Amino acid sequence: MKIITKYLVLFILLISFQLNSQRNEIGLLFGGSNYIGDVGPTTYIDPISYGTYSYGILYRNNFSERFSVRTQISSSDIKSSDLMGNSPEYRKLRGKSFENTIQEITLAIDFNFTEFDVQDDKFQFSPYISTGLSYFRYDGIHYPLGQTTAQSYGKSSDFAIPITVGIKSKLLKTLVFGLEVTARHTFTENLDGSYPTFENTEIYSEKRFGSGLSQDWIVFSGLTLTYVFGNYECKCQ
Repeated sequence: MKIITKYLVLFILLISFQLNSQRNEIGLLFGGSNYIGDVGPTTYIDPISYGTYSYGILYRNNFSERFSVRTQISSSDIKSSDLMGNSPEYRKLRGKSFENTIQEITLAIDFNFTEFDVQDDKFQFSPYISTGLSYFRYDGIHYPLGQTTAQSYGKSSDFAIPITVGIKSKLLKTLVFGLEVTARHTFTENLDGSYPTFENTEIYSEKRFGSGLSQDWIVFSGLTLTYVFGNYECKCQ
């Protein structure tokens, strides 16, 4: 709760400088999340099978009809198990499972493939992509000797690079609806407990496992709904 409060304060500070701008959006994002790593299936996009959710607050400042600065804070639950039906056979024999919670703040740049002017009241539609940098907190986890269910040993933090592909539409005068998929390449290999690091060396754990060739990924699939606000002149015709 404390880390969410800190993120919220930073989020408010980031947008407060733009409140008098003419091209603001603020709203919510909600959807499902899945992880890709060394435990369970390796399906790239699967927001349903894992039964996990992501939600957050989104702010966007559109400084042109093609580009916007995007800030968001969000929370995502992730979990996986080697025993899931579409896991590789060797993982099913191993039988490990974990759960984790990711709390993050992101700063990114959105690019619209077609001109998208939030000041224009007419119907608009555009595909878009986005990338930037995320800072996130998560539970450091490990597998006690002889156990297949991961346990937490404390909080950790790291960075990720989000890559977003989406579509959005201005359905009403002040509402923008979007559908998007965001793949976050994290700089840690221990969202799943496969590469634990212990500050307390008395913790006894199994050795690290997994390929070690790539860091863990988190994939968000869902929708956004933002409200357009600010003092602007309508471009009605």
